[in-house]
Amino acid sequence: MGKLYMRILIIGAGRLGSILAKNLSERGHEIIVVDKNEERVKKLTEEVDVAGYVRDATDPTLYDELSLPSIDVIVAATDRDEVNLFTAIISREYGVPRIIAKVRDPRIASILQRIGLTEYVVVEPNIISSIIEAVIEGKYSVVELLPIYVGGFRLVTITIAEGSDAEGHLLDDVKYPREGVKILTVFDGKKFHDPGEVIRLEAGHQIIAIVRDDLIEEFLEAFR
Repeated sequence: MGKLYMRILIIGAGRLGSILAKNLSERGHEIIVVDKNEERVKKLTEEVDVAGYVRDATDPTLYDELSLPSIDVIVAATDRDEVNLFTAIISREYGVPRIIAKVRDPRIASILQRIGLTEYVVVEPNIISSIIEAVIEGKYSVVELLPIYVGGFRLVTITIAEGSDAEGHLLDDVKYPREGVKILTVFDGKKFHDPGEVIRLEAGHQIIAIVRDDLIEEFLEAFR
């Protein structure tokens, strides 16, 4: 079965939106980016093969022009929570199957969770602070996301400590639960590695994964 390519709409051409657009475009997905900052859109479209629109994301007519029902995934990644909330609401109205939003205010995340608008909400300060705490303390951190994947999942980061049973082993050799766990990347301090790469785990390496709630302790124990 071939790789599934998607039509993805990214609202916001700031740092996050631009990185997403670049990476997803390079993987062959069709990317559309919307931002009301003309300079941002111009810079991105000159560097990356994406379609750019200089528009206000709170203008409802925009979504008719973009033929929103044909979008597979929408990512609301602006720096304004209210814009991301509006985008999620209108995307649901148009029947977009997958909606992902970034927010700063946990109260907005709670609203999105309560009314079931999105597949996934990234609460930006929570993620950043949790990862920094993991680096400082040299141990795992569980990052709270609201809402989470259906079934109860969390984004987990764990730093390999010196003397860990996992140190010196390949990722595939570590006996962590395969069902209910999705390792996203391994960070060696300089580079993010795809989990499929052949890489020996060393002290200081960070593993970032989506883990089902009931498997978190078992997953963490495998890397201690």
